[in-house]
Amino acid sequence: MSVPVEVTVRPILNEIRSEVISAIQEAWADWLASDFNGAWRCKRSRANFVWEQIIERASSALFDHDLVHVIEGHETVKFLVRDTVLFRFKKADEMGRSSNVATQLALAFHDHDCDLFGLPEVQRVEVVYKLNSLETKISDICVVARNGNQVAWEYSLLDAGEVAVPLPMPEPKPERPAAAIVKLKDAADDSKKRQD
Repeated sequence: MSVPVEVTVRPILNEIRSEVISAIQEAWADWLASDFNGAWRCKRSRANFVWEQIIERASSALFDHDLVHVIEGHETVKFLVRDTVLFRFKKADEMGRSSNVATQLALAFHDHDCDLFGLPEVQRVEVVYKLNSLETKISDICVVARNGNQVAWEYSLLDAGEVAVPLPMPEPKPERPAAAIVKLKDAADDSKKRQD
């Protein structure tokens, strides 16, 4: 299988976009409201707390959804949408890359030549949240496709409802011959001016 194709992934995930965004935003709100915010010392502790809340909220919202299968196992939870797009939730850096312990399964998730879970034709992506520079709020929620350690493409779910509208272009003017635009110097006049 090749790298996931955005034009395939985007419309499928748009069908559950609001549930995905809500799960992440509500999980972050849970963190902010918790007694652990400001008390725990490690960022990974916060990331684990938020991940658990995201999984709980997303699983509840999507469990009975006709288009979605929730797949639990290997200390993670994945979501298969329309038997075509498989995604997992992660926290990402500003470049859209999540960090994982380099287990064989974690590495294989981004190696699209590997057939994971007996689903060879599935598009594997991550739904990630990014934090602002002070790590006090979510700055974006994105869908990211990776090819190994490199981000192949990404788009924001928060901007997904916005559609680019092309601006009207001015009508092209008919071309005029160069003689009508440029006045050529007379070589004799130029030579006479130099002699004076």
